[in-house]
Amino acid sequence: MIDKASLRRQMRQSKAALTPEQKSAESSAVWQHVESTAVFAQAEHVLLYHSLPDELGSHDVIDRWVALGKSVYLPVVIGDDLVVRRYSSEAMQQGEFNIMEPTGLDVDTDVLQLIIVPGVAFDRNGNRLGRGKGYYDRLLSRTKATCIGVCYECQLVPAIPAEPHDKVMHYIITPEGVVKGM
Repeated sequence: MIDKASLRRQMRQSKAALTPEQKSAESSAVWQHVESTAVFAQAEHVLLYHSLPDELGSHDVIDRWVALGKSVYLPVVIGDDLVVRRYSSEAMQQGEFNIMEPTGLDVDTDVLQLIIVPGVAFDRNGNRLGRGKGYYDRLLSRTKATCIGVCYECQLVPAIPAEPHDKVMHYIITPEGVVKGM
């Protein structure tokens, strides 16, 4: 099995090889699949992420889901942890790692019903490789919400070296559809 550092390098190269058109098409397909799931239809309180340039684009999705009547929340980096705040387009600021974050009050993770999780790579067993700081693993350990990992097709790998503290996704969705489900 490949080690985590090598897998991160491999994924950076794979994502860099995607054209802007491929990234846009794959992002659109993933979000359509997410929006067609029963868990999305039932969830009123959804934690999404404000995408970085190398992640599935989420900026338009945030506003679309708000327009659909979803309460959308975003993670905010505070020290070594993520807190959750409700999204408001009028109350955003650049935070840690140049990620746009809401400026409102922290929200208890118990309110969340669905969490959409980005990652460096995923496997069909629901294992996720993050950027290496454990932010999402610590956040996910504090909630019972359903977790959907989303990724480009090239980020789906045969196996990810998992550790006991790593949180397994309930679903993995790629442009091809749901590849791991409950």
